[in-house]
Amino acid sequence: MNKNKWEAFKHTHHKHGRHFMNQHTDAHYKNFKRYQKALKLIPLIFILINIGIFYLLYKLSQLNLPIFILIFIFTMVGIREISGLIFSIRMRKKIMDPIETLKVGVDQISRGNYGFTIDDYPHNMIGGLIESFNKMSLELKAAREIEERYEINRKELIAGISHDLKTPITSILGYVEGINEGIADTPDKMKQYMDIIYFNASYTNRLIDDLFLFSKLDINQMEYQFNTINVLDYFTDIFIEKKLQIEEKGATIDFQCVVDDTMTLDLDGKMIYRVISNILNNALKYCDKDTPEIHIHLSELEGEGKGIKIEVRDNGPGIEATQLENIFQVFYRADASRNKDVGGTGLGLSIAKQLIEAHGGQIWAESEIGEGTTIGFTLMNG
Repeated sequence: MNKNKWEAFKHTHHKHGRHFMNQHTDAHYKNFKRYQKALKLIPLIFILINIGIFYLLYKLSQLNLPIFILIFIFTMVGIREISGLIFSIRMRKKIMDPIETLKVGVDQISRGNYGFTIDDYPHNMIGGLIESFNKMSLELKAAREIEERYEINRKELIAGISHDLKTPITSILGYVEGINEGIADTPDKMKQYMDIIYFNASYTNRLIDDLFLFSKLDINQMEYQFNTINVLDYFTDIFIEKKLQIEEKGATIDFQCVVDDTMTLDLDGKMIYRVISNILNNALKYCDKDTPEIHIHLSELEGEGKGIKIEVRDNGPGIEATQLENIFQVFYRADASRNKDVGGTGLGLSIAKQLIEAHGGQIWAESEIGEGTTIGFTLMNG
């Protein structure tokens, strides 16, 4: 996750957290205000009731007024102390204990123990505050996990860039040194050295181009040029071009298109071309080496004019289920090697994923060991 996305995530969750707190504490707050007003009236009501009761007792009793007043005062003091004790016990149970528990929770959060929650709390305003605290704590934990993943991805990206740039540059320097020292002392050897230098320079150039595009996508600075295109014409032209390129490399390609010839989509033609190129290049890399085959199927989604689905299947060895979900990660290669002999920069599917999602579509992978791998994506209309 890039930094802008992380900041947006924090802003969204902070806003939702405030909304949650407001929603769950408003009712408790209103009850608390009513309770507060009641507390102000209770002493007065209590005194008036007791005065009424003692007045009636005085009328019914045979005690003289001074003695009765003394009994009244001592009784009131006793009742007041007992009431105060009962009230303090209830206050301790309903308010003070939950507040102390909440303080423990706040201390845990301040120490970085995100995700700490309080399970036992009363159903009053303090309880509403604790509910909001629990929600905040869980959101902080989720946000921290995303931040940690972002940091790990950033470090892996830097490590991947360093490795994938260092390898061809080291090769170029080695062969240039060999030329300077006269090791390439024949025309054939010189051509071999120059071909290797050209291959590594081209690979480095492709890697830099992919990195530049990936960076623009990752920080949401990509500018798209959406146009209305005829689906059948556009994709037929692309696959005819790709068919020629793939067959030149010794592979066979089969293209099936099942869409209405009047169907149109709004998309950035250049970017979708990049997506298809990346997926086809990936399929070609991992096809069966002896009889490489690629099958492409284009169809409409269910619902008239809703969108399209494209699936590209190779006949390679397939990918383990545990690895399948990782193939859209930056620099990930299913063979666990960073050897450029398999071709590509390791960014192709990651770029394809971001471009498809920017078009409002979805991309996925399916694979069975020994049966090949399918990369599919959708493009939605509207």
